[in-house]
Amino acid sequence: MSEPSTETPLADAETGEQDTALEPESGAPLGPAGEKALDEWKRRAKEAERASREQAKRLQAIEDRDKTEVQKASERAESAEKRAAAMAQRTVRAEVRALAAATFADPSDAAAFLDPSDFVDDDGDVDTKKVEKALAELLKRKPHLAKEQAPPSFDGGARTTAGAPTDMNALIRQKAGLG
Repeated sequence: MSEPSTETPLADAETGEQDTALEPESGAPLGPAGEKALDEWKRRAKEAERASREQAKRLQAIEDRDKTEVQKASERAESAEKRAAAMAQRTVRAEVRALAAATFADPSDAAAFLDPSDFVDDDGDVDTKKVEKALAELLKRKPHLAKEQAPPSFDGGARTTAGAPTDMNALIRQKAGLG
């Protein structure tokens, strides 16, 4: 018994004409003629894609040639503005992380919760006071982001290590208040 097949129209990549080819059900082997046809179709598709890329490059070159100097300068200015804005954002995030390092367990958390554009003025400078205020407000809203406090010492802070007596007699005199 032969396996059923379906006819599928395939477009010729160069001419755009419809071509019908027999396509076996999924999983069935193609056979030598089918493999040859599939390879030919793939080759034509690659050629068509390459030709399309070349045509797009030629079109872009024609468009670039026809642009005025003002248009070109405008595009360069827009590109420079985008780079400057991105640089300002990176600067603010770095400033936020630096200021958050003292109080946050993970300073990158602070940078993730704050919008960098809130802290840049019209001149592109970072308002450090605004950043500090926003960090303090963030810690009030989300205290779990703060660094853990140092555990309390067991001696209540009464112990001193500097100038402690080294022998037993001096220690007894110190505790008795005699010396």
